Amino acid sequence: MPYIMEPQQLSDAVELIDVQGWKSPRTTGVLLVRGSDTAIVETGHTSCAPRILSELEKRKIPMEEIRYVYVTHRHGDHCGGATPLEEKLPEAVVAGHKYALATLHNPERLNAGARELFGSFAEDIIPLPPTAATEELKGGEVIDLGRGVEIEVVSTPGHTSDHLAYFERKSRTLYTGDAAGLLGPQRYTVLPTAFPPSFKYSIYQASLETLREYKPEFLVFSHFGVATGPEVERTFNRALETLDMWRDTIVNAWQGAAPETAALNAVRERFLHEIEVFPHESRTSIIQVLAKGFSRSLYPDQK
Repeated sequence: MPYIMEPQQLSDAVELIDVQGWKSPRTTGVLLVRGSDTAIVETGHTSCAPRILSELEKRKIPMEEIRYVYVTHRHGDHCGGATPLEEKLPEAVVAGHKYALATLHNPERLNAGARELFGSFAEDIIPLPPTAATEELKGGEVIDLGRGVEIEVVSTPGHTSDHLAYFERKSRTLYTGDAAGLLGPQRYTVLPTAFPPSFKYSIYQASLETLREYKPEFLVFSHFGVATGPEVERTFNRALETLDMWRDTIVNAWQGAAPETAALNAVRERFLHEIEVFPHESRTSIIQVLAKGFSRSLYPDQK
């Protein structure tokens, strides 16, 4: 099966679960990785934490068996569940880049930005208590979960400066977070996660090339789904080609009067139909925000 768009076991050690970000199915996927110890890779929104805990209970996984809760970056739809999970998982360490951990401890600024972007779909990050066990990651670390299961941390800036991906070596499962884009669950489009102000075009492109070098068997997108087999390389190619198309669309529009407005309109007209992940009511505003992030990355001094 070239694409997996439903929660299921990917290997003996790795399972994809659907935590229903934005309170909708097939929008946010999280991994359970099990060796002697268990890790949760990504948390989704704050409201996703009860679903993760419910999935652990269904599988009769003891709460004290969870040793790590990994987050890819500081955005609330990726790390928001960390605090409610930490409250219920007595042995778990919340691990991520230092900027992601700083946001978890002090999320007010990020919460305000999310409310501006997503409106009623936004969910606040609950501050992580100062007493919570945390671990800073930079990329390059390898965590041994036992039974031959190892997770390698991969530095993948571009979407944000603190973005990390996670590669389970035994099954060759690569969890990309937002570093590879948004995977459309119907037509398998791959759109760049160009949210301002953190998106950096050339750095994002370089991180995509870094991820491709891992040659994964399972290429997992937070939003949403898994490419497998020959579709892995095709999906990387599609992501890079689409990145170039967005760049060219914006560069071509950035001529003459009101160039940013022209660029935003050009991206909306060409790519709006390819957004499949976010709630329908927010897709027009989301494509405008993505176009603005991409445009300002290319023309940072001409806002």
